[in-house]
Amino acid sequence: MTKNPPRRLHLTVLASALLAACAAPTTTSPPPPAAKLATAAAPAGAVPIDPVVDTCNVTKPNTAITPALLTSGLPCEASLVAPFNLENLQHGFDYYSWLTFIALNAPAPGQAPAPGSDAPALWEDWKEVSDFILADGATPDGWDAPRTIPAACRDIAGAEDLRVVNRWALNKTVASETGQPFDTGPLIDQNGNYVRYELLVNRPMFEYLLQNRLYSRSGQQAFAGDIDFPAGAVQAGSTGTVGAIMVKVAWKVMGAGDDASRFHTVDALAYNPLSTNPRVEESCEPVTLGLVGWHAAHKTDAEPQWLWSTFEQVDNVPDADALTAGMVDAHYNFFDPACSDCTVNEPPPRPWNPDVQPFPGGFTSQVTRVVPLTPETVKLNDSFRQILDGTVWQHYELISTQWPADATSPTDPNGVPAPTFLANTTLETYSQGEVPQASSSCMACHGNAVDTTGRPSDFTYILERAQ
Repeated sequence: MTKNPPRRLHLTVLASALLAACAAPTTTSPPPPAAKLATAAAPAGAVPIDPVVDTCNVTKPNTAITPALLTSGLPCEASLVAPFNLENLQHGFDYYSWLTFIALNAPAPGQAPAPGSDAPALWEDWKEVSDFILADGATPDGWDAPRTIPAACRDIAGAEDLRVVNRWALNKTVASETGQPFDTGPLIDQNGNYVRYELLVNRPMFEYLLQNRLYSRSGQQAFAGDIDFPAGAVQAGSTGTVGAIMVKVAWKVMGAGDDASRFHTVDALAYNPLSTNPRVEESCEPVTLGLVGWHAAHKTDAEPQWLWSTFEQVDNVPDADALTAGMVDAHYNFFDPACSDCTVNEPPPRPWNPDVQPFPGGFTSQVTRVVPLTPETVKLNDSFRQILDGTVWQHYELISTQWPADATSPTDPNGVPAPTFLANTTLETYSQGEVPQASSSCMACHGNAVDTTGRPSDFTYILERAQ
């Protein structure tokens, strides 16, 4: 597949300026596969293009933001225009993120969301981690197979038509796909309920995992070469391949004080599997969940370290600067304006047991955004939210996009992330900030991901969970 020399040249020139301005986080792990693309093992067979779209959206980022973009489709990679300076490149990647958000949250390929309705999003039919990382390394069913319903949920009326969303994951010692990174603690909403998480992959990523048996430890041990998920790219004109995409989402249980018209909601089964520390009995109950965090990672030909786009529901938290200035709203999902002595951005006290809700002692998370949105991002958000007026999606905002400033850097296998740090308050609640080696950076963190053999796993922690 042909690379994009003009962009690589511009990003490399930009990288030298970025490296002079700030030091990117370093890593002590083996170099990720982005540095070894030429030797990556190919899948056993042809990987189908994701059914979401079979053509690329190649809209340039300076195109006017009009309702026509609501049906423009999923970008297969970011399209950038000169001048290739940091501000303009960030704008281009943020523009790409909004097009991706609109396309993947559409009710059908190329269909605009209808005002006043809230249809299921396209990504909701993708494969969730629990669908293919199975006990004893069992072979998962194919792409079109229905999702597995746990035994504890099967007797609930209509269970076959509801999403199964697991509890916040317990006892994680690494960056988890089902909870906060590095076991930093659960997030508790203002009704005392735990936030729940899902991680889903699109068809190209699933097929690569399935064809190469990377869903099991034995398959990973037998796999030869480097793990290299398929990359999205424009091939000719407006056609291309989508490439691997992961979507991680955060859900809150809808309850008192929540205006459902401001959320994308789903009827779901809140499933708590058996746990021994702390002791949690298996249980399942029907709930209505509201989307509060949405994070997409897309591997593209020009960005082999993936593009990382993160969005939040607009009522989640106030910015720390706004709180200092006394500019707060009356209601937030994860902040109580009336509590003057609540500790900010601290995890709840142990024990963490999602079977016990609301959280004992009346605890709720008191969260603020440490790094505020830039004025340019706020302006772009306003423009896109305007064309989404009347839909639930007008109540979501882009936080930022992280991208490799130099994808072929000889000194930073993570591609010199720009911006250096990126955090979603629902997904990296307790690792926000700008402290090297401590604050959230999607690429710097996921560049350390390995499979069960210790081999770099192409920026995903999914493979280390194989049985």
